[in-house]
Amino acid sequence: MATSTLTGLLSHVAGIFPSRRAISVSGKFDLTHAQLNQLVEHAAAQLLAAGVEPGDVVALTFPNTVEFVVMFLAVIRVRATAAPLNAAYTFDEFEFYLSDSESKLLLTSKEGNEPAQAAAAKLNIPHVSATLPTAESDIILSPTQSKFDTDSLAKLTNDPSDAALFLHTSGTTSRPKGVPLTQQNLYSSVQNIKSVYKITESDSTVIVLPLFHVHGLLAGLLSSLGAGAAVALPAAGRFSASTFWSDMNKYKATWYTAVPTIHQIILDRHLSSPEPFTRSFGLSEAAVRLWRLRLWLG
Repeated sequence: MATSTLTGLLSHVAGIFPSRRAISVSGKFDLTHAQLNQLVEHAAAQLLAAGVEPGDVVALTFPNTVEFVVMFLAVIRVRATAAPLNAAYTFDEFEFYLSDSESKLLLTSKEGNEPAQAAAAKLNIPHVSATLPTAESDIILSPTQSKFDTDSLAKLTNDPSDAALFLHTSGTTSRPKGVPLTQQNLYSSVQNIKSVYKITESDSTVIVLPLFHVHGLLAGLLSSLGAGAAVALPAAGRFSASTFWSDMNKYKATWYTAVPTIHQIILDRHLSSPEPFTRSFGLSEAAVRLWRLRLWLG
């Protein structure tokens, strides 16, 4: 795997920090970087068996779960293109995004997503669900891919020019437009974020923003994993102000990234008992001034 790819970077990290915590699902289980790498390789082999080919676009619609992380990385491992979609989209929105991206497969959680599946069925796009029961198990795809081997996967070498991520712009003057990002784009972004925010293997974060959004995905998740650091995912699959500080303490988080509105919610909730804190990273300071964060969080 080329080292200037995100896939190559994460494989390298798994080799030098195999036993360090990579992902925690709050209240459930932890995965090391080596375990995460093994899960991704196994899931990638199943995707190949399911007929996913290099260059295919695979749509994913999940909450902020470990299944999303594994399947996103598995999709780009097989040189396909991951297209994360907001699980709250309507049928019409799913139909547009699935059609516009020319998705070949829809991946969801075990619980499924009715509007997404209905849109996929209308477009004749196959649907596969994914679940990870325990830290010791492999990820289970349904329908089950009974015949797969890792030899085919081993022959696939990721290239910096591979289109790895397909996103849509917000589209102020017309319908959203698709924007593909390569493995090189993702690798460079992760390296830049690591450098600017000095993220190392000693860091730990709690995921707040949705992972279908580029900021939550790159700044929160992938930059941490690319540094050998640890990521905690919320038990309910989405941000909760009621569990944020307990998760920050439990996982000894040193930083987090969020939008100003969420900063404000967090601060308002705990003004009476501020918690120890290292640093934060926000998209804007329009609603919450940085000095307030420093004053209240210490």
